[in-house]
Amino acid sequence: MLVTMALLLAAAAAAVYISVSVLNEEAEALEKVGAQRMMAQRAVVLAGQMVQPNMSAQQRQRVQAEMEALVSRMRGDAQWLIDHDDVPPEIASLYATAWMDEAGVMARFHQNLRQILDGRGDVQALNHREAMLFNEEAAKRYKRHATEEFQHLRLVSVLSFLTLMGALVGLFLSVLRPGIKILQQQIMQQTALGDAIAQSGHGVLLVDSLGKIRFANTAAEALTGYDSDQLLNQELNGLIFSGYGGAGGNGADVILDRAFKSSWRGDVRLIRKGGIMGWAEMVVSASPIEGKYLVMLFDASERREAQIKLRQARERLFSAIEAVDDGFALFDAEERLLTCNRRFVALFPPLEPWLVAGTTYPEIILRMAKLGLVETELDEDRFLATRLALFRAAQGENEMRLTDGRILRCTDRRTPEGGRVSLMTDVTDSIQTRDHLRLALDQAQASLRSKAAFLSAMSHELRTPLNAIVGFSQLLEAIPDGQFGPKQRRSVSHILNAGRRLTDMVDQVLELAELQDGDVNLTIAAFDVTEVVQECVESSAPLIADTEQALVVTGCEVPVLALGDAARVGEVLRHLLVNAAKYGQAGGRVEVAVRGADNTTVRLTVSDQGPGLPPELQEQLFRPFGRVGGDSGIGIGLAISRILVERMSGRIGVTSFPGQGCTFWVELPAHRDSGAGGPQAMEPFGQPARQME
Repeated sequence: MLVTMALLLAAAAAAVYISVSVLNEEAEALEKVGAQRMMAQRAVVLAGQMVQPNMSAQQRQRVQAEMEALVSRMRGDAQWLIDHDDVPPEIASLYATAWMDEAGVMARFHQNLRQILDGRGDVQALNHREAMLFNEEAAKRYKRHATEEFQHLRLVSVLSFLTLMGALVGLFLSVLRPGIKILQQQIMQQTALGDAIAQSGHGVLLVDSLGKIRFANTAAEALTGYDSDQLLNQELNGLIFSGYGGAGGNGADVILDRAFKSSWRGDVRLIRKGGIMGWAEMVVSASPIEGKYLVMLFDASERREAQIKLRQARERLFSAIEAVDDGFALFDAEERLLTCNRRFVALFPPLEPWLVAGTTYPEIILRMAKLGLVETELDEDRFLATRLALFRAAQGENEMRLTDGRILRCTDRRTPEGGRVSLMTDVTDSIQTRDHLRLALDQAQASLRSKAAFLSAMSHELRTPLNAIVGFSQLLEAIPDGQFGPKQRRSVSHILNAGRRLTDMVDQVLELAELQDGDVNLTIAAFDVTEVVQECVESSAPLIADTEQALVVTGCEVPVLALGDAARVGEVLRHLLVNAAKYGQAGGRVEVAVRGADNTTVRLTVSDQGPGLPPELQEQLFRPFGRVGGDSGIGIGLAISRILVERMSGRIGVTSFPGQGCTFWVELPAHRDSGAGGPQAMEPFGQPARQME
């Protein structure tokens, strides 16, 4: 009978377990099918965000990471549905066709997402609608299959449950009578309570009214170090340190007297065998047996050691708080002061009587206002409301000005328990220094504006006489040879060249003043860097040829698009070419190269084979009027170039070593376009160089 019921019980339980397992598998598969559609929708949204031009680098990185995870999970879940044994063949085949076939809906969708992640795809090309329709159809089919499977499993579960309940009822009835007998035996075994106490994990002593030990279990023997014979008839007072509680303190007699009225509990110094001292928690209560006391002992050594460590940690914490240079105060969740350091009290000496534990923050602030410690135009109520709002918000920093001229920076932060930590720092000196620095900065900026205005005015004033000098020199140069001799013509040529050179310098000074004032407009648009380079090298070729140097250009074989002002980029390049012609070595060459540094940057370099520069002089090149060595110019061409490049969101710099020439480089934002001039045509590495004749 019992065997049969046990077999039925096992079979029913197995059937229920299998049904639950199948339902779990079905639920997991259905969840993955539904998740495919949601992940596809989210991937489309993220793909749209990926191509937004106004995203920061951090935002783009975060969106790309989320999209990478979605694409990977979509692929993994689809593979699970294809390979899992419990997925119906119809559904597995449907997913295999859509994912494994290169022409499949989801395979194409997945490939487009991967291309967008690599920066090569187009959001408009995503087969979003086809992917959504496919996932909806797959979910509909699987839901229909799951419904049929659930109906079948529900029937099996009901039958199994009925069988299980019947088996349990039969089993209960078959064992009820033996259970009653067992219960009777357990009642009879209550007499073995003494044995259970003897084997207890805690020390148990039975003490008579005279304080002598009449019973001790093995745990008490282990705790005291005495064996049973040594403990029996020994006085309890002999186990407790005689100095416990001081003169007239809680000795064993006092403890037993108190336990007679109500249970006593406390820590005692236990004298173990050999005189070894230890801590124990002792609970004493009157025993049901008349004239006896039940004493329970718990080893408290670890707890006491932990309490000592905790006390030491608190002392170290308070020492650290006292060592802080700032005023520190800790308030609880009810805004009551728990503790503060001496520095906090020193900031407000008149408040010392109120800076004690239990005083609330509103009381401290109100007392501060009544004593006139704070410089404020608010009345007491508004001042209290303002400071309370800042304290309770516990966000950021604020300043408090005292009537004695000091300025305090107040910082409030929440604690995990809902309290507040307040830090107050005397920032009077730093605030005054900040004000002095701000004043100095304003004066420096005013000086720069005056300097720029002076340069602009002087440049305009110099133009008139310079135009006269250049104009009359040109008239003299046009006089026929018969009226001028070679010596006079050379003098006129020197005057004309000097006038033109001075005119160029004045123009550069005026342009620098306008750039420093911000009085310049740039037309930022996509342009072909190679066209600008070709125009500049053609106009500068005679100048470089006069210095007996060769001009070499690379990277201009295909268009390279960048964002910027084409005319200003040409101006920058001419400054660099003039610089290379001036400092290059006769018989050497000047190299101009264009290439895409990466998918977002176009790099333009101008290199010469001159003497080069040490690192400490390189930054000086880009400062206004920062001439290096024996430079005969005024040193503003490269300064103008830096301002122009940086205002086009680019960078400019130089790489040079003594004796190895200089390489000036300019980096501009690339024009990101999918056309022929896009990033695909921005990296003409390895192109053959051509030399300008």
